[in-house]
Amino acid sequence: MHFDAPRRVLAILVALVIVLVAVGALLSNVGTTRAFILMATTTSTRDTGLLSVLLPGFQEDTGIEVRYVAVGTGQALDAGRRGDVDVVMVHAPPLEDRFLAEGHGVCRNALMFNRFIIVGPVADPANVAAASSAVEAFQRIAQNQSRFESRADNSGTHVKELEIWNLAGLNVSSFGVWYERTSQGMGATLTIANERDAYTLSDDGTWFAREGALPFLRTLYVGSEPVVRNDYSIIPVNPAIHPTIQVEKAVAFARWLVGVRAQGVIASFAVNGHRIFTPNPGGNC
Repeated sequence: MHFDAPRRVLAILVALVIVLVAVGALLSNVGTTRAFILMATTTSTRDTGLLSVLLPGFQEDTGIEVRYVAVGTGQALDAGRRGDVDVVMVHAPPLEDRFLAEGHGVCRNALMFNRFIIVGPVADPANVAAASSAVEAFQRIAQNQSRFESRADNSGTHVKELEIWNLAGLNVSSFGVWYERTSQGMGATLTIANERDAYTLSDDGTWFAREGALPFLRTLYVGSEPVVRNDYSIIPVNPAIHPTIQVEKAVAFARWLVGVRAQGVIASFAVNGHRIFTPNPGGNC
């Protein structure tokens, strides 16, 4: 299957339409007093299934429903910047720091973390399985010019990928045709990597949820170094900039997520026998 430039453009347009439709559906009641809050979150919290077991508990405890759209972290933060949502659940600390510095968030609570892993072709032509670090794994892929699928969507995973390339002393702008940009979410990017016999960086949760349908890929690098840690946070949007924000409900959600019940759900949540997230409560909400 040839994933060429025209298809990338089409993928971007389709993804944009999906996001706009989803956000538009959420916004149908913005500006009114709502019993629910609107959240922009990352695709991994949806694709792992965590939200389906986490959100009902919050509604049961508080009577507040959470409606959400799942996009890349960059898009989620942009939705917060526009005041399209009340709260964002994201996983890219550098982008979050900028969001807060701009005044768009009122506070931030740390929630949990998991790990980034590298998956790739069963044959492993770049011998990534022999790498002693994520940086070395990326260097091996570049040296062998093995096909690599990048989300290229300003998501938390994409930001982390660029960080690892940078630590490896490499700049993606200099890469050849072996470096492909999907401009899609993690699940879709894994599917493309499977079809193209390519490597990619994935959060382990989405991989565990999808690996049974990806027969041509396998886990090649799982590390414990700080660079592969994947931290998630919750940030209520600032009503001083966006007056329609349901800030009291959003802050209540942020506080509930670091409480005993939510952290217990996070600690016990498993996908196909794998515990996905490590609780990490904290913050200033």
